[in-house]
Amino acid sequence: MLEINVKNKAYDKHLIINNFDLDIKESEFISIIGPSGCGKSTLLKIIASLDKDYTGNVLYKNQKSIKNLAFIFQDSRLLPWLSVKENILLVSQNKDEKIIEHLLIQVGLQDYINAYIKELSGGMKKKVALIRAFINKPDVLLLDEAFVSLDYPSAKQLRVLFYDFFKEYSPIVIFVTHDLNEALCMSNRILFLSSKPSNIIYEYENIPSFDEKIFALKKEKILDNYPNILSGELY
Repeated sequence: MLEINVKNKAYDKHLIINNFDLDIKESEFISIIGPSGCGKSTLLKIIASLDKDYTGNVLYKNQKSIKNLAFIFQDSRLLPWLSVKENILLVSQNKDEKIIEHLLIQVGLQDYINAYIKELSGGMKKKVALIRAFINKPDVLLLDEAFVSLDYPSAKQLRVLFYDFFKEYSPIVIFVTHDLNEALCMSNRILFLSSKPSNIIYEYENIPSFDEKIFALKKEKILDNYPNILSGELY
């Protein structure tokens, strides 16, 4: 169980997050949607203990830190002077090259194991970042707009690959996104945040599906009921 309680988080006396309270079960996939500037990325930094200047607490299995946590950012964060294999080895705990080779085969990059990052397309870099995130079988995995920079076909492929890894390794996932479609594809729950100071204004229980007709109908129903929800207001 991951317990997140942020009573308040402020920057220069400007309140960003207020009374955010969330419990997440093991292997649950949570998406967070809210207007720009409402504190979504700040919330991820708090969960990852990258920002400790707030009132509240984050507990994983009653402990104040998450020892095995991974983070996928908007950019790939790969080191250009290292090869694909070296970038993955850098974060790998067991340094098992056989596992790395197996994962590269899974994402179709087996021929690029010794390639440098400048030789990869944007989608290929994201695949390497995906392997780095899962290489240590994290307990909690955070994503901050992880597919936003990709074209639609590449993003769609990466979402499917990511979800396959999620089903295999079963971490808790907290995914910040502006895209309701991709949240509906993969999430067990979708949390909609208000404008700052942000808190949860609506929680949607979801059955994941990559069928575009299914998630289009779900999206239409949500927006019919709450037309301003993507702007941080229910009505």
